[in-house]
Amino acid sequence: MKTHLVIPPSGYIAHRWKEHNTMPPLGILSIGAVLERSGRPVQVTAAEVLGMGSRDIVREVGAVDADVVGMSVTTENRFEIFALAEAIKEAHPRKTVIIGGPHATMAGLDMLANVPAIDLAVVGEGERTILEIADWHEAGAAAAALGRIKGIIHRHEGRPVFTGRRPAIEDIDPLPFPGKGLIPMERYDFRWPVGDRRLRATNIITSRGCPFNCNFCSTPHNWGRQVRGYSPQRAVDEIRWNRDCFGAEVLWFFDDTFNYNRKRTEELCRLIIREKLGIRFVAELRIDMLTYDQLALMREAGVQYISFGVEAGAERVRRDIIHKNISNEQVFQAVDWVSRLGLQATAFFIFSHPTETWAEAQESLKLIGQIKDRVDITVSILHVYPGTELESYAREKKLLPADFSWTRRDRRVATLPAAQGDVPLFKEQFTWAQIAELILKWSAGAPGVSLWRKVPEVLRSIRSLHDLYKYAVIGLVFLRIRIFRR
Repeated sequence: MKTHLVIPPSGYIAHRWKEHNTMPPLGILSIGAVLERSGRPVQVTAAEVLGMGSRDIVREVGAVDADVVGMSVTTENRFEIFALAEAIKEAHPRKTVIIGGPHATMAGLDMLANVPAIDLAVVGEGERTILEIADWHEAGAAAAALGRIKGIIHRHEGRPVFTGRRPAIEDIDPLPFPGKGLIPMERYDFRWPVGDRRLRATNIITSRGCPFNCNFCSTPHNWGRQVRGYSPQRAVDEIRWNRDCFGAEVLWFFDDTFNYNRKRTEELCRLIIREKLGIRFVAELRIDMLTYDQLALMREAGVQYISFGVEAGAERVRRDIIHKNISNEQVFQAVDWVSRLGLQATAFFIFSHPTETWAEAQESLKLIGQIKDRVDITVSILHVYPGTELESYAREKKLLPADFSWTRRDRRVATLPAAQGDVPLFKEQFTWAQIAELILKWSAGAPGVSLWRKVPEVLRSIRSLHDLYKYAVIGLVFLRIRIFRR
């Protein structure tokens, strides 16, 4: 089986990430590396950094001698991927279109039921699944034989059928490094600021899964709550490979929770120190699993920037709704440690949680005000992702219509494509004016945040009178806040 993997344009990207350009998609590159190691021909087209649009990609697919076209889909870029799959299938009907990625895992049945151009969806980890698909293809087996491959969604008699969850890969050490050699890495010009310099950076992931169960997060359903991590030595080997082969001076750990296991975290940091790798790191942590000594060890190993989720200022909302049992005292403690160790950090906040009251939302603004001078702050409106506890709640409360499909834009569902991406927003307790006030009270005066930069995107994203109304309300609130401050 000859495989052509396509990395299309990413779709919506928050402004805070755009300045860093982009980073290689590790999931699809892991698939490429597994195919390559098995001796099967594989080619990767990194359209996102080559400036290729949909027509260019379709032409490239025709020019590449491959049986299968594979892409990864997220909820943010799903509409672009669906349209691209349809264009590819129309131009090249004999090629098999396979889609993997987080959205395929969480909403694959919906996807295959409504997007005829997609032939197969891969659910969960794809490294073993793609090899079995290749065996099936090379054997010339009948379509019915697909039912024996775990972890896929295919069509049987015109209807999508899920073959059942594939067991997780327990030992991920033997997996090859992601196939960064299959793409023009020099075009992924990701830079991370360190002092007055911007150092060459790339990404790495050393574990799969998250032991926690935040109500809005799909990771526990996508990867599982049983975290599987590389051994410290395997992680160090990949760190060194990124440094030596691609000139990485900074590595961004894409692990959902870098410090999910205290012993492993400390062993990894000590090994990095002993090996004298000389690389700086960016990582996301859980502050309720963090100690000062652990953070100091991370700093010695090269961790320069950390991020952590606070999500809400009200402890009731964090504990009872989000299932994140951290206290305000722990937030202040983490911020103090960061300051004492000379690290940089970002704290994430979300507005508009289920049952969150206006008074509780003000607690978030108060907490932001108390820490914003010592850490960066990122705020957003709560998004609804498929397969999450939050999606079930939204359907139960009819905030998502009974016939809602993730494959169609639905005017009955709250979205702000230019400001928050084309993903449903959770809007239960607050009006648009209140949501706008919560976001804008912080961002209108936040350093480095320019709301005017979003105006062209906002104008391009308006598709209906309702869209015009939403953005008009936000604009009026913004003007009121600016006038009040003056």
